[in-house]
Amino acid sequence: MTMFETAQRLRHIAIAVLAAVSPFVTAEAARPPRADLERLRYDVAYLAADSLEGRDSGSLGGRLAAEFIAARFRALGLEAAGDGGTYLQSFSFIAGVRPGPGCALSFALPGGARSARPDDDFQPLAFSSSGSASGEVVFAGYGVRAKDLAYDDYAGLDVKGKVVLVLRFSPDGDSPDSKFQPYMALRRKAAEARDAGAAALLVATGPVGAKETAPVKISFDASFADSGLPVIGISTGLAESLFAGQGFTLAELQARIDERKEPASRPLGVEATLTADVVQERATAANVLALLPGSDPAVGHEVVVVGAHYDHLGWGGPGRNSLAPDVRAIHNGADDNASGTAGLLEIARQLAERPPARAVLFAAFSGEERGLLGSSHLVQHLPVPKEWLVGMLNLDMIGRPKKGPGLTLGGFGTAKEWPELVEKLNANRHLKIATNKGGFGASDHSSFYAADVPVLFFFTGAHEDYHRPSDDTGKIAFPAMAAVVQFAADAARTIADLPERPTFQKVADEGAGERRGFKVRTGVIPEYGWEGQGVMLSGVRGGSPADKAGIKSGDVIVRFGARDTRNIYDYMYALGDHKPGEEVVVTVRRGKETVELKVTLEAGGGGPK
Repeated sequence: MTMFETAQRLRHIAIAVLAAVSPFVTAEAARPPRADLERLRYDVAYLAADSLEGRDSGSLGGRLAAEFIAARFRALGLEAAGDGGTYLQSFSFIAGVRPGPGCALSFALPGGARSARPDDDFQPLAFSSSGSASGEVVFAGYGVRAKDLAYDDYAGLDVKGKVVLVLRFSPDGDSPDSKFQPYMALRRKAAEARDAGAAALLVATGPVGAKETAPVKISFDASFADSGLPVIGISTGLAESLFAGQGFTLAELQARIDERKEPASRPLGVEATLTADVVQERATAANVLALLPGSDPAVGHEVVVVGAHYDHLGWGGPGRNSLAPDVRAIHNGADDNASGTAGLLEIARQLAERPPARAVLFAAFSGEERGLLGSSHLVQHLPVPKEWLVGMLNLDMIGRPKKGPGLTLGGFGTAKEWPELVEKLNANRHLKIATNKGGFGASDHSSFYAADVPVLFFFTGAHEDYHRPSDDTGKIAFPAMAAVVQFAADAARTIADLPERPTFQKVADEGAGERRGFKVRTGVIPEYGWEGQGVMLSGVRGGSPADKAGIKSGDVIVRFGARDTRNIYDYMYALGDHKPGEEVVVTVRRGKETVELKVTLEAGGGGPK
């Protein structure tokens, strides 16, 4: 039996097993009931069934969802637009990290050498760089540098080329109400050590009030860039042993810091030798793509994209953006985004019955919840020339319209024709519609707007079940959802039949953009799937400080003010260093050039879903 035959047999076995526990995984998956409302109900129920385990990108449930969508496209007679004549367009991504076999840590103590044991005594953190370092161990308290609090654990401390030891949390413990809360993140402590010139960082839980004394667990946070130096979590007991012969214990020193709210940093006269070996685990996911050829020979080559993401959060947990992070449970994502995917399939059915003038590319995206990975990949690997794209409609969370504005249309200002088109479409429906001009947002249309494609984003609003295990099929308002889907279907047909292609517009003022909690904003849109160093930009909001400064899509931010920005976290910490009105020099890589631009920061604001 070949490897291909083995893989096929395993897949069929998996489908059979899931079919035994779910009425939705059957051979009838591609032939739902005929009535429009029942079709929507059927498709949402299938995609949001427990048997698909939350449709996480790269998971078996995600692959089964992709096969379901592909089967429906095939049954509609749509052309396969994926890889090698299939409906699937595959892409790989970093799904997690794990300690590698090369991890090692030892100390030269006054009483002799000590070799630490992996797992029991130490392990690398997920954002550690792989590499080796050696040097004197320097204790830097909680590793906090907070100018606004007049507190600096590194003040007067020389750590260049040395191994820094810091404690988790802050002088207020792990209180979320502490004034030190913005400085507690371990990634931030790693950035502070790196910027101070440290060769490596050790992190331990302090013995005072410790609830857990084992090494900090390796937990992937969905960022693809490391912190720029080896970072190793060590046990509380191992950290305490480094203070032997100092005349005081770690517990005594920590208690002093906590009580006085004053640093007590110092060299320990101990030598450390270490190797951090962090192995990235890659996974493969797939967009599902199908093409409906246009019926008009003159414009039939031009393409309208209709898209929706089908992935969700799987079982939730740390690093998966669940709003119930301490609960391990299936996140079915009925509204987010089984609803949009069901709407996509219904639109495909209606347009396939009577093809419009222009072609329509139907795209079910994976990787949206991990940072728009699938839509970004599609824009970079289109099955048609990019200049043929005339517009993109995106459906995300359309299953729970509210009594007020039941539908929000994003991207309303990205084409000159959108206002008149929407008004005419809604003339006899009387849908309550709110509009947002901007083309950027936390969903897949953002990838297309960044490529200068007019977009419309269909969204019925967030709710208390968003990104929680409780987002289930029983809470979908199917009659109201059907009205939204029909409106989107008619919009897609109308756009595909327009005499002239829509006129792209860059929105002059897109609003704040950055999420709540930031004191300042720049207006940049990071490319979250970027795996290189720096912060790659997929776009820049019109009228924003970055736009006024001349920062462009495709730039890679490598320094923001006094901070090097190796990753998105460094960039966020740099934002926290500044106040509105300050002028900051931002260094970007633009192709082979390095460009310095002056950005005048504005006050931050709320953000997207």
